[in-house]
Amino acid sequence: MPILDLSKEILEFFDYIEGDTPGKKIIKLIRSDLARRLRECEEEIYKFEIKYRSTFREFADAWERGEIENKHTHRVERDYMVWEGLDAEKKKWLELLKKLE
Repeated sequence: MPILDLSKEILEFFDYIEGDTPGKKIIKLIRSDLARRLRECEEEIYKFEIKYRSTFREFADAWERGEIENKHTHRVERDYMVWEGLDAEKKKWLELLKKLE
């Protein structure tokens, strides 16, 4: 089993983290960080959902059907790629959070 060597300065902060063992405290920190990343990702996704009045899946389907106006402009193509990346990132954060449960 790997050993984690932490300085006294860092160990002092462990008193402020929930959990009755160092392992549970670290899991709490990891869960908190993953949840923060998920929230940030969802906030960015929400901006696209408002802008295009749809979910990414709905937008991608409309894209494939040729229903998105000016879909080959730099702005719309960039939005598609960023939104697609955020959608994949959200799934990754959710999967990692599920692993911790």
